[in-house]
Amino acid sequence: MKDYPRLPESELDIMLVVWELKEATAPAILERLERPLTASALHSYLKRLEEKGYLACRKEGKTNRYTPLVEREAYRRQEGRAILGKLYEGSLKRFAAALHDGGALDQSEVEELRAYLDELEEKGGM
Repeated sequence: MKDYPRLPESELDIMLVVWELKEATAPAILERLERPLTASALHSYLKRLEEKGYLACRKEGKTNRYTPLVEREAYRRQEGRAILGKLYEGSLKRFAAALHDGGALDQSEVEELRAYLDELEEKGGM
């Protein structure tokens, strides 16, 4: 798998919108961002995302249309491994314990995780 540069939060917010829309214009992105951003700032971020290889830009008349070049799942896998490695020494158990002890997991989520791990084991994925 190709490694992609890590995205700062502001660029990740934009990519989340583009991934959701599959193709987006600047006005559509601005409309869906949770944090307000000027059009000028957005264009700077979009240009950076193009330079990093995350977005392709296609001009239609006066409108730029942006499409993702990196799949959301590929980025999630990469970031998940990086976070697990850096913060939890590669231990899924430590990660789950931190979520549980911090109150971020309730019993239904623990059961859902248990069922998922059982399913992976049945499929031979573990």
